[in-house]
Amino acid sequence: MIEGWLRTQPSVKISDLFGPPPVVLEYETLTFVASGNLTVSNNGTTSVNIFKTSGSATWDNQAYVNTGYTAPVTLEFNKAAPATDDSSGYTMISLNADPTTDASYTSLDWAAYPYATNQYSVYHNGSSITPPVAAWNASNKWYIVYATDGFIYHYNGSTLMYSVNKGAGGTVYIDSSFYSVNATNGGFSNIRLIKKAWNGTAYV
Repeated sequence: MIEGWLRTQPSVKISDLFGPPPVVLEYETLTFVASGNLTVSNNGTTSVNIFKTSGSATWDNQAYVNTGYTAPVTLEFNKAAPATDDSSGYTMISLNADPTTDASYTSLDWAAYPYATNQYSVYHNGSSITPPVAAWNASNKWYIVYATDGFIYHYNGSTLMYSVNKGAGGTVYIDSSFYSVNATNGGFSNIRLIKKAWNGTAYV
């Protein structure tokens, strides 16, 4: 059959007939250390959901992973949020250098803060930074990339929202801080991490 024919055609490769094999994306197993007011589902898997479901509205809860990663690495997640600010979506997530410092957003490095779909902010060690792009689409996945060039890139789907030169050769950890008590907007779903860099269209 086709195998016999291929043996008589040494210049023909399987990829010539069927194209290259599909790229298999291997995500890391994530085990979060989480504060008591957080509900964590699927912890210890490759896709974790975390929401603040009790307690008070203040920056007093965090979830982080003890495993450190070097570039290239990409943090993925989904975020639900209101169309405008109604205080229900106050929560941040980042690739952070010092996850055990405290539970507050003030110790997060270049943290994504998608609290309403008409506004996007970044916080670095408590300082607010206004990215060049504000509005974002809640149906798109978020990507925070630490690339081998030393830059941190924030993407909403294919849209580059923000970038900054963190410096090459560092080690980063998944870290987060939670304020709003809300089972829909007060957290992140489908949190995943992969040792590749998202470039806006594909992993490289």
